Amino acid sequence: MLNKKTFLMLAMAAGVVAAPAVHAQGFGGGLGSIGKSALSGAESGVASQGTSMASSMLPSLSSASTGNLAGILGYCVQNNVLQQSSSTAQSVLGSLTQQPGVTSSSAYEAGQRGLLQTGNNQMFSLANLKGELKTKLCSMVLDKAQSAL
Repeated sequence: MLNKKTFLMLAMAAGVVAAPAVHAQGFGGGLGSIGKSALSGAESGVASQGTSMASSMLPSLSSASTGNLAGILGYCVQNNVLQQSSSTAQSVLGSLTQQPGVTSSSAYEAGQRGLLQTGNNQMFSLANLKGELKTKLCSMVLDKAQSAL
């Protein structure tokens, strides 16, 4: 049989375990700047891990032709995906589209519709991507297109 002291300790432990998690804001700022900074760092770390993990799931560009890269780059520029690199992207796009046969290829047309060649006659649609992932893929295309020049 449990004595009163053991019973109370078990009840308190169960209450602590069953208590809902409290977000730092619920403490009324009692964490102080060090605690808030640590919490903020942890939250951004988790967010960046999620983005990093999702980025690793983006398709490879190894099977994309120059025409397809040019078309995708045009799609990215037209949809303002590469805001910080817009002038660079337009310059690279101009150089790529001057190459013979690039703009007349079906791969270029597919790219302009946001379809990336991924090999084995497979296409990946950029329309399925949102936010940072679309920006990341467009940046990858820009880098690959620059190296193709």
